[in-house]
Amino acid sequence: MTEKQYRLSAQALLVFLFAVCLYRAFTQSFVFDEALTWEHFILAPASNIFHFFDSNHHFLNSLLMRASTSIFGVSEWSMRLPALAGAALYFTACYRLTRTAFGDSLTMLLALVLATMNPLVLDFMVAARGYGLALAFWMWAAALLLDAFRRQSYKPAQMAGAGVALGLSVMANLVFVLPAAALAGLTVYFARNGPAAVPVSGQITTPSASRSRAGHKKRKSAAIPAAKSGVVPWIWFALGAAAMAMVFLALAPIDQMHAAHFYTGAADMKESLRSFASYSLDHSGPLAGQPWLHYWTDAVAFAIAPLVVAAGLIFGILRRNLLLIVTAGTAVLCGIALLLIHAVLDKPYPSDRTGVYFLPLVTLILVGLAHEWMKKSPWRAASLVAYALAVLLAAEFITEFNTRMFKVWEYDADTRALGDYLATHRPQHQEIVRVGGSWQLEQSLSYYAVMHNWTWIELHKEKPVAGFDYYALTPWDRDTAEQKLGLKEIYRGPISGSALAVPQPSVAGR
Repeated sequence: MTEKQYRLSAQALLVFLFAVCLYRAFTQSFVFDEALTWEHFILAPASNIFHFFDSNHHFLNSLLMRASTSIFGVSEWSMRLPALAGAALYFTACYRLTRTAFGDSLTMLLALVLATMNPLVLDFMVAARGYGLALAFWMWAAALLLDAFRRQSYKPAQMAGAGVALGLSVMANLVFVLPAAALAGLTVYFARNGPAAVPVSGQITTPSASRSRAGHKKRKSAAIPAAKSGVVPWIWFALGAAAMAMVFLALAPIDQMHAAHFYTGAADMKESLRSFASYSLDHSGPLAGQPWLHYWTDAVAFAIAPLVVAAGLIFGILRRNLLLIVTAGTAVLCGIALLLIHAVLDKPYPSDRTGVYFLPLVTLILVGLAHEWMKKSPWRAASLVAYALAVLLAAEFITEFNTRMFKVWEYDADTRALGDYLATHRPQHQEIVRVGGSWQLEQSLSYYAVMHNWTWIELHKEKPVAGFDYYALTPWDRDTAEQKLGLKEIYRGPISGSALAVPQPSVAGR
């Protein structure tokens, strides 16, 4: 294939993925966390956005959701519009970053597939949460900065834009404060230590060496010397980030934030690493649930991914490869910070969505290593192994292609269908239908009840107990509740396994 064909293939892939995200935004059932955001920040007064803090409150996303529903009305797709905008930005950023690092090549296309087709990442390009939007802004900042380092050109607009993007990333989701801080630190380091000319291969060279190899010809993209501009390059970056920080601190209810709000995550590092691997490799598709997949995900979680990150940092420094330094450096700095936070503050490690930024970083490091090792004959065998692993992961991501559910909230994939079934089959003469069961399903059922004006439904959050007309049950509550309460199942969701059940007449009549 020619360079143009690789470029067109990459563009076609991203257009296809965005179309899939758009389809999912319209068709997938609303889920617990989305419905909680709707209740707190869309159904409630707009002032809640600025005066009420909760770990569910992803400030920029909540603000944009309020704006989109004000314009288009309240619906699943209108509340997911900010996430879709994040998807468009994320795909564009990945395209720009991989082309900067690898040119228009098969390696670029492979890196793009791995960065964009991880099924957990794709989930958050659709769900009305702030994770996808935050990842998109972070990746856009990384793409701008990698291009600035490569071109040896710290243009004020580009540097300020990167700073603004990092600030918006944290505004979209607070868990991104660590990767944003890591990237900011690397940016200041490179800018303070002089511009680095980085050719498409990704290897950093000194300005003097670049001039020598170019035969002392004038470079097309000359650096902006700090002496002439009167401002060191990183100042523009810092000003952009500081401006966003001031807006965030002025508008968001940060003063109400407490350590107790940050409870989501893994109890130990083992659980954290396994969650990233399992949600990426055992997400959905024909391979999901296979017995051997448990061993594969553990191998990736506890051996392959940590070794890839460590090798990326070592070879990034030794070979002065900017892509590896930026990606592996960010991952390592975040890892160290998380270890300290856990040790000092006893806060959980990230799991699945709260560490979603690690997923594209690890795969970009893997492809970056494969590309770097191919240049040196002693490492070409290792390069082939890395490329083979990258292709294997890409193939597995493709088998997990999914348009029906979000893995984190798989139990909610059929909640819309459960509500519709209940509305159709309930006794029409009964003024109030009392629904109990699993509390996880109550939140999204409440959304559908309000949206469809189901005044006849009365939802309860108690654990499954006797005394209700209907029971909405998650898969883990379903069998036990049915047996304990003598329930008869009347509908089971084909995707989630969640079910509707009613008391059996013999039990109800006792």
